[in-house]
Amino acid sequence: MKYRKPASKKLMLLPLILGISSFFTFALYYYSANHAPYAYTDIIIVGPILSFIGVIISIVTRKSRKLYPTLWTSGLVICLFGFIICVLIIVLLIMIMAAAFNGTWL
Repeated sequence: MKYRKPASKKLMLLPLILGISSFFTFALYYYSANHAPYAYTDIIIVGPILSFIGVIISIVTRKSRKLYPTLWTSGLVICLFGFIICVLIIVLLIMIMAAAFNGTWL
């Protein structure tokens, strides 16, 4: 069996950064959806992408989780939570759009 070099601390920190940035995209979407110009409502698509990339990086670096257990766990949890929140918002928006186009409301 080959010896694998453990992941660096920078790579272990990346899921945490991506998860936090997905929350910032959600906050920017929420702000833009509730204020007049509505300029940044398309940013809701970026949140799940960032969170999904963070989850993939967490899965790839799972061998190094024993070196930085808190960092790895917090990055994975924040990315999963951000992914779930953003996907639920997108599903809700799709349901509202479908109901509006069909002429019926939920």
